[in-house]
Amino acid sequence: MRQAAEAGDSVLLERIAGGDIEAFQTFYHRHSGRVLAYARQLGRRPDLAEDVVQEVFVAVWRKAASFQADRGDPCGWLYTITRNKLVDLWRKSGDTEALDGLDLHRLARPEEQGGDLLLTMRQALTQVAPDQRTAIELAYFGGLTYEETAERLRLPLGTLKSRIRSGLKTLRLVLEGS
Repeated sequence: MRQAAEAGDSVLLERIAGGDIEAFQTFYHRHSGRVLAYARQLGRRPDLAEDVVQEVFVAVWRKAASFQADRGDPCGWLYTITRNKLVDLWRKSGDTEALDGLDLHRLARPEEQGGDLLLTMRQALTQVAPDQRTAIELAYFGGLTYEETAERLRLPLGTLKSRIRSGLKTLRLVLEGS
């Protein structure tokens, strides 16, 4: 267990993908408390947060092989799974009010809330055209697919993708200039 405890999250996910239960236990103990707090913070029904955490870690066990270190860090991957499980729960329960009234800024990763990165992202997003910003927020922070975002904004899918692509280019330029 000591070897697993000292391993980085990327290594743990590799080992979990290979069926290593010890690595899974280490990953779970390292992150379950923060995932629970995140689920309680975002969920409209805190009593279901533990169920969400269970679903998240079942997904980690099943999907560990899908983690790609070159596309992001393990915590970002984990919180994306958590956010998606919460959105799934809201959809299943018919709680469309939870989706409609979603505070997109609360969907930032827990360790970023109140931090410099979140502030930088918020400032950078103000430089993106409003229609592009809304599309980015819904698709990336709101947990919606491109299709769902296009439907919500009443746009053709191609138009939505163009807005997001243009907005992300602007965002990248703003962030690189910071």
